[in-house]
Amino acid sequence: MTVAAFDPRLLNRYLTPKSLLHFQWGNDTKVYRYGLVEIIKEKDIDPTLKQKKDEVGLSQKEILERKYKRKI
Repeated sequence: MTVAAFDPRLLNRYLTPKSLLHFQWGNDTKVYRYGLVEIIKEKDIDPTLKQKKDEVGLSQKEILERKYKRKI
C-alpha cells in the first residue's frame, strides 16, 4: 500500500461507515489499521471535545483501555 493509494477526503463516497480503515503517516512504511468501536448519537457527544460525558478528562488511551478493553 502506498500513501497515495488512499485519500481520506473520499470517505463521503461510502454509503455506510466502514468497519476498518487503513492509513500511512508521512513516509512511514507501516500501515495503521483503525477499527470502528462505537456509533454515537450527536446529542450524546460534545461537538468540541469529541467526548461523551463519562469520558471528559480522560485521554484517548484511557478511553480505549477503560471502555473498550484495548491496550495500545
